[in-house]
Amino acid sequence: MSATTREPSAAPTLRPKRTHPAAIASAVLGVAGLTLTAGIASPFAFWKGRQALAAIEADPDDYEGRNLANLGRVLGVLGTVLLLTWLVLGLFTDTLPVDIARVFKTALNQALGPNAIVFALAAIGLNVHFGYTGLLNFGQAGFMAVGAYGLAVSVVTFDISFWAAVGISLLAPIVLAILLGVPTLRLRADYLAIATIATAEILRLTFGSVEMSDTLGGSNGLTGYASTYQQLNPFDSRLDLGFVAFSARDTWSVLVGWSMVAICLLIVWALMRSPWGRVLRSIREDEDAVRSLGKNVFAYKMQALVLGGMFGGLAGLFLALKQASVVPTDYSTNVTFFAYTALLIGGAARVFGPVVGAMIFWFLISGLGSFLGQATSGIDPLVPTWIMDNTQSSLVRFIATGLGLMLLMIFRPQGIFGDRREIAIDER
Repeated sequence: MSATTREPSAAPTLRPKRTHPAAIASAVLGVAGLTLTAGIASPFAFWKGRQALAAIEADPDDYEGRNLANLGRVLGVLGTVLLLTWLVLGLFTDTLPVDIARVFKTALNQALGPNAIVFALAAIGLNVHFGYTGLLNFGQAGFMAVGAYGLAVSVVTFDISFWAAVGISLLAPIVLAILLGVPTLRLRADYLAIATIATAEILRLTFGSVEMSDTLGGSNGLTGYASTYQQLNPFDSRLDLGFVAFSARDTWSVLVGWSMVAICLLIVWALMRSPWGRVLRSIREDEDAVRSLGKNVFAYKMQALVLGGMFGGLAGLFLALKQASVVPTDYSTNVTFFAYTALLIGGAARVFGPVVGAMIFWFLISGLGSFLGQATSGIDPLVPTWIMDNTQSSLVRFIATGLGLMLLMIFRPQGIFGDRREIAIDER
């Protein structure tokens, strides 16, 4: 009788553990909080460390990195203490060479001032395009430019009345949207992106050209069209509320500008709750499905492009009024990308997302500029000159803001109020 032999069963294959991404992020943010940003990133380091530990405990077979997460938490606590110490010393003592109170006041002035209003209006238009409809408009600066120049050229060059010129400035972005939409909206989304960014640059170069300087003002721009707007100003003295302060002219612009923002938000809120707005959202998700239901997708896209372009033109009109001049360099490509930054910070496809994003963007830009400017000035600056001088500090604020935006896109791409599915750009 032969004995039956059994081969030993193969040992189960064990999948190697991975270090949890949140643990790595916690350590990186902790180091950054202590070395680069004076503790600003430290609360996020502590939060990501806790998140990493919870994820590792929930799935210990796949993830590791407890020590790294704990390191991030410790560094986060130390950096947060450093941040609070900086704030207390800066606000209540003269120990530091940086006036923290002045930094916050400067930041709030910009967050609530006319510059934030311009980008809030531009971002509201991009929200209609990108957030609700899925249209990639990389030329919002072009819509702003035709709105601004529609007013200035009408009054200065053609001697048209101010109020009629305002109507022309609102009509100009509608015409531009139709000219851009007819050849591109039936094609893929990237064709609209190419067409809009190219058109914005063509317009900027045209407005600054020497050949048309008699009509458009050339590189020096146009002035002398805003007297009617300035005469309507009911304020004759500076407004100082303690935490913010505006000149009489800026106070009038702030009142007019935030009123315009409120009206635009109300329009967007009402439209996006209507059947028309629900069709736009459906087009963003799957335009073939919408087309199969008998809807004219091209017509809806065109309407959304016109509406968002009008908001962009309104931003350009307000910019022209508040600074009483139009210059081609004010409508460069980076204006569009700043507006996109505001939209992504606040959250796409959210009514208040663009406004909150614009306020946060200008708060950070101006606050960092004021802090770094003070930290790199004087005989014995807080930041040594071998690290950064006063001239470089104005550029570092944009670098820091860019890094912050990168972190936001990695850890919360939907923005503060947004939904992650709203920016699924790769599926469009």
